[in-house]
Amino acid sequence: MGVRIGKVTNVYPDTGKVKVMYEDEGNASLPLPMLTMNQEYSMPVVGDWVITVHMENGSSKGFVLGTYYGGSIQPKTDTGYRKDFGEGAYVTCKDGKYLLFAGEVVLKCHYGEITLKEMMQRIERIEDRLGLPHTL
Repeated sequence: MGVRIGKVTNVYPDTGKVKVMYEDEGNASLPLPMLTMNQEYSMPVVGDWVITVHMENGSSKGFVLGTYYGGSIQPKTDTGYRKDFGEGAYVTCKDGKYLLFAGEVVLKCHYGEITLKEMMQRIERIEDRLGLPHTL
């Protein structure tokens, strides 16, 4: 097996594959499947550096292990857990406490959907009717 480092040039989100340019040889791979961790969907973006593994029977057969930290890509936290979802949304976990950071949170079930803001407003109206102090 051959391990290589390259830069993502194309992303194919519908197939879970990316095309990688290897600057040392000046050539690009065929679309390679991304390694998945527990079926979590997380595709790199064009320009990300990735580590690839190619089978010995030809460089066209292989897969992308994932991105790595280094250069301009540095961890966004140094403790606990952080998962970025894109567009500024992310979740952190530290000391068993999960925090979700997002512009808008929508809860959806078979009854329908509601934003977290709408839910908090409903709770405040109920607290007002009952003469209770607001919980926040």
